[in-house]
Amino acid sequence: MSGTTRIRQFLAVNRWLLVAVILCAGAVYISFNYATQYMQQQAQQKRTVATAPVLVLTTATSAFQPIVPGDVTIRRYPTTLVPPGALSSVASLTGAWTTEALGPGVPIVGSEIFYPKTSNVIAARINPHDMAVDLPLGSSDAVDGMINPGDHISLFTQITPTGSSNPVVEDFMNNIPVLAVNGSLTPSATPTTGQGLTLILALPPERIAALIFAESHGTLIAALDAPHSHAAIPVPYSQKTYLTPIP
Repeated sequence: MSGTTRIRQFLAVNRWLLVAVILCAGAVYISFNYATQYMQQQAQQKRTVATAPVLVLTTATSAFQPIVPGDVTIRRYPTTLVPPGALSSVASLTGAWTTEALGPGVPIVGSEIFYPKTSNVIAARINPHDMAVDLPLGSSDAVDGMINPGDHISLFTQITPTGSSNPVVEDFMNNIPVLAVNGSLTPSATPTTGQGLTLILALPPERIAALIFAESHGTLIAALDAPHSHAAIPVPYSQKTYLTPIP
């Protein structure tokens, strides 16, 4: 039997096997080609991720402070990670103040800043149910002139109870936020030790009425509260207490 005849017989017997092999080879080729193209597309997408410029602070900034252009920089963020309202222009920060404490490296959004006029910077710092009032104090009544904006104070006063001739020292008010000192929203660049201070305080209207009444009927002395102070309010201190030996 010639070689040609044998090949014909082999092909006749195994023709479907050969067809299956060819189809499998074609499927493998197509799958490999698809996978290669998909991986190339993914790599291309990673190389061409859309980004957008956003403003971020380079240093931490406290609440209710002006934003200095030198404290911000522009960085590019993937558009999918840019928060709504993010700012992208340094010029948009002209005259801007922070509404909350901001950390470095985080995109600045419009809700975190405001643009006050000179007259309402303090107003922006007052809680909705409070008002601002000033309280002038001598250095001996204001912790030797060392109270700064942002501090919290307590006020002590001396009163004479009804039906008594003996005055009583009372813890009059506690945890009062100091908005400004001597017209400034930030600590003075020069020492105020030993100086009298005019404090601008934020209080509800009824406490302002009580403060004005106390001012007109006696001396007020400010005590500086510790941060996050939870000190208990003492009972009024009287002549009887003074004459009682301390245990």
